[in-house]
Amino acid sequence: MILSIFLPNAGCKHRCKFCNQYSMTGEKMPTIEEIRNTFKLFKEKKPDEIAFYGGTFTGLNIELQEKYLKLSRDIFPNLPLRISTRPDEIKKENLELLKKYNVQIVEIGIQSMYDDVLDASSRGHTVKDNINAVKLLLENGFTVSAHLMVGLPLDNFTKSFRSLEKLINLNVKLFRIHPTIVFKNTLLEKEYLHGKYVPLSLKTAVNICSEQQLLAFSRNVNIIRLGYFVPENQKKEIVAGPYHPSFGDIVKAEAMRKIITRLNIKQVYFPRHFTSWFYSYENKKLNVKKEIWNGPIMFDKLSLQEASSLSLKKEN
Repeated sequence: MILSIFLPNAGCKHRCKFCNQYSMTGEKMPTIEEIRNTFKLFKEKKPDEIAFYGGTFTGLNIELQEKYLKLSRDIFPNLPLRISTRPDEIKKENLELLKKYNVQIVEIGIQSMYDDVLDASSRGHTVKDNINAVKLLLENGFTVSAHLMVGLPLDNFTKSFRSLEKLINLNVKLFRIHPTIVFKNTLLEKEYLHGKYVPLSLKTAVNICSEQQLLAFSRNVNIIRLGYFVPENQKKEIVAGPYHPSFGDIVKAEAMRKIITRLNIKQVYFPRHFTSWFYSYENKKLNVKKEIWNGPIMFDKLSLQEASSLSLKKEN
């Protein structure tokens, strides 16, 4: 279990067009005492990891960063930590502090590997910043989890797909990928209401992300999250865009459908906990024999990695 502490927009020196953490999560900035009480409340549940999400952790002043990290260590000695931040806030001096307090995973808001998309989204950093941050973190022994978004202003299918590919080539192994959702009280909402921004349809977002998922399978990297989790009481804050509470499941089912149809697969084998990938969202109608077993996912005699790679080649 990851015990997550949300610090909405804390340390953020830029306001991205798509972002308002208060609207997106409903979380308010906790006090140190509130965080301490949360830690004490969950101590008996023995979490596996502590995460500081929702802001630019390394953008906070160094004393406040250490205060949060020390509080974590005092209550959960030796427990690994992860933090979220921006590429342009990764500096050598930050990394020494993070190492001191056993931060092991750094989640970076990359969003795109194209400067025109970053600029049109008011990100305030460049692709060069993305590359430098990833290299610096990996060289210093951190695990990088890269966040990407599809459907940002000036983005398209090729840019989204290539952004993931470029990061995989930099040896990033973990990813979170989100379709761009228009939330209330964001700059993107204003552009949408004035007709200057058109969000992706759900069908288009699923198509793009399923191709990214196939790429991830083919290169043996892990997309740990597909789509936003929006609390029930915050769904009223969604203005437009391809939001679906089961977005990740739909994407994976679509990836399976693409493999089966493109490669004319006759039989699939899969563990029981992957049943939804092969039976949900119209996949139960596919003309393929399905067998539940205790081995890895197989398509005829092809592994998931092999089948994903061949599926991408078949399409392109």
